[in-house]
Amino acid sequence: MSAVHAEADGIPQGHFTLPDPSLTRVLEVENLIVDVPGRRLLDGISFWVPKGEFVCLCGPNGAGKSTFLKTVLGLMPPTSGSIRILGKPAQKALRDVGYVPQRKTSDMTFPARSIDLIVASMRGSWPLRIREEERARAIEILRHVGGEKLLEKEIARLSGGETQRVFLARALVNKPSLVILDEPTAGVDVKGRAEFLDLLAEISASDELAAILVTHNLAAVARCAERVVYLDAGRVSAWGLPGELLGQASLSAISAVAGGDHAAHSHHHKLPDEE
Repeated sequence: MSAVHAEADGIPQGHFTLPDPSLTRVLEVENLIVDVPGRRLLDGISFWVPKGEFVCLCGPNGAGKSTFLKTVLGLMPPTSGSIRILGKPAQKALRDVGYVPQRKTSDMTFPARSIDLIVASMRGSWPLRIREEERARAIEILRHVGGEKLLEKEIARLSGGETQRVFLARALVNKPSLVILDEPTAGVDVKGRAEFLDLLAEISASDELAAILVTHNLAAVARCAERVVYLDAGRVSAWGLPGELLGQASLSAISAVAGGDHAAHSHHHKLPDEE
């Protein structure tokens, strides 16, 4: 994928390689500001995600990552600036976005099966009765994420890794242009985390789907990221290739990884996991 170096106003200067501006922009964020009474949470954020790119959104606690996600998903209004998805205001393009939440923020006691969650996403409402074509689509998307056997299982009985497979299937079922994953391996055991990283690596290899992964998991950054956006104190302090950012002492949340010879799709990194 061709790229350019940072030069535009509002974009961090330095030896950072940015996406080719001629590529189709799935997500475009321009001078985004979010205020709450007495405090600025996001301060002039600008970046874009082209079609087919897997971006890891990193930064220390309190940097503004959760605020950014809420704003993209329409849960928090921006004070100024804009978020556009495929050229449309984010509020009018939410059907183009798939979302995978943190397991620890989801209600695991809700009496529902995997198929119920997936079909509810397809319809936009809770299904009282599931049609055959909906069942077929649910099976297809679960098979895609290696979870076909989970179709009729209750969510409350799933392991952490199984739960996240179902949430990923739910996020992908409507064939979104953008998938947002909010620390999806947090609270998942080591085996489930490794398996889920395999799935994320597959998404990363896609030339069609754009994705943003919010993570503290350094292995996920090293394995999946095609580009990294680093937030600090509500601002984009760095935006570039993983090899340009990993290991930088000034980027505390990812400074534990030595940069230099990083390969975005390597399957051989053994890195610390910070979740």
